[in-house]
Amino acid sequence: MNNYLDKIKGLGKEKSSSSNSIPDLGEVYLIDENEPSKIIKIFDKEPKTDEINMPNDLVDLIIGNKKPGNKMSSLVNMPVASINILFKTVLLAKSSQFNAKALPKQLELFEEEYKREMNSKVYFKVDIKDISSNKSKDGKIKGRVDKVKEAVDFLQSNLYVWAKGKDSKGNIVNYKLTYIEKPSFTRGILTFEMNIFWVEQLVNLNLYNKVLKDLPILLGNSRYAMFSLYLERFDDNKWFKWNYENINKLFDLNYSTALSMSKGFMRDVKQKLDLNSLKSFAYKVKGNDILILPYRMNSLVGNDIVKLNEETVLKNENRNYVNFIARKHKLSDEKRKNLLTVITNSKTDKEIVKSAYELFKKDCKKKKCSILDITEDNFLHVINEFIYQEYKRSEKFKDFPNGYPRI
Repeated sequence: MNNYLDKIKGLGKEKSSSSNSIPDLGEVYLIDENEPSKIIKIFDKEPKTDEINMPNDLVDLIIGNKKPGNKMSSLVNMPVASINILFKTVLLAKSSQFNAKALPKQLELFEEEYKREMNSKVYFKVDIKDISSNKSKDGKIKGRVDKVKEAVDFLQSNLYVWAKGKDSKGNIVNYKLTYIEKPSFTRGILTFEMNIFWVEQLVNLNLYNKVLKDLPILLGNSRYAMFSLYLERFDDNKWFKWNYENINKLFDLNYSTALSMSKGFMRDVKQKLDLNSLKSFAYKVKGNDILILPYRMNSLVGNDIVKLNEETVLKNENRNYVNFIARKHKLSDEKRKNLLTVITNSKTDKEIVKSAYELFKKDCKKKKCSILDITEDNFLHVINEFIYQEYKRSEKFKDFPNGYPRI
């Protein structure tokens, strides 16, 4: 069977003015419970990465998963082992992820392979040690299997949608599609099937954010992890207003005022993110609103559980530096990305740019002007002159006099 990923290797980057959203719950799937599952793909190989691409649509389904008669308004307070399973499935599916809006042909190929046969499923294999460590005070691991069973039971009971299915006789039937189907344990490995509705939520990156794959482990709290995922949607270093009642509703809280929320949940989650995440926030109260300022962290300053790859640390350092420059000098998003490309592609160019910026600051101090007054195109003109000065001192200048990096 040809996998759709093999088919898309030769595709160009087609543009589309139409938006391919997540599957509408009115879509009719080919489902017949009297027929066997058709396993299209097995996800069992974990990519070597510190980050996953977390789809916003999946997060929305988790946070907004409301059911009549259920006191829980969302799944933000799920067992940590349950959210570990969610993160692990996103990680294992990373090789199959695509952005249908940028490359609509990929969505067509996905539908061709996954949606034209009865009971199409994928199969996951997850080591249970990645789901729950559950160490006791003496350092021994106890009750791991019980924790994983609890996590699986929670997801099967709470994370689902109702969808229409057409069986082999052409009958339309309403089906309950759970996130996990047919789970089992074998020699420390959790295996389960996943239906195509949920597979598409994992692989179609309509809107997404990069987050640490070990975020739930680092934070040790599912509600904090979900708040961190939601925080990724907001621009760094820009204040935004959030009504405390909306925060209550979104994260299943029960604070009576914005002030009490700031002294409780906001304080606690900030302390956790400050030590165990690459993104945290500042906050202040204004009436019924909480003003929040997201910002990037350079490293996991309070963590000895997870060690990041050098590549991740360097990428985060570059991103923080570029965001700092862009914010100070009011650069457009296009120019910010251009600067990031320059310092990412070449270590030498990065050193030249950073040295040039130091020269720029000294020059401003000498002229008794604020660096904040030099913005937008004026800043780019000035900094490019300093970049050229620094480039002339480098060894590359002799062989490539016009090869200096330009922003």
